[in-house]
Amino acid sequence: MNSQDTRHGIMITLGGTLIGALLYIFALSLDNHFVIITNYIIAMILYTCSFLAAFQQYKKMSSHLMIYILILIIIVLAISTYSFVSIFL
Repeated sequence: MNSQDTRHGIMITLGGTLIGALLYIFALSLDNHFVIITNYIIAMILYTCSFLAAFQQYKKMSSHLMIYILILIIIVLAISTYSFVSIFL
């Protein structure tokens, strides 16, 4: 596997995580429950796709960098879920 494929996989993974986080932060600023729920679902789909892309890259190259990215995605997912649950409690 060449470095161009690795770089592309990392950028796609981190880009999906960033877009999901920004969409959810935007929804939190609007204070509309329908928008929050919709953007939370979209963010979860993006986090899942990013996680699967990072996992596929990890299976190809077995790098510690991919493990760190997987942990980062799980942390962002946990923070988003915690804030989503705390809004509706």
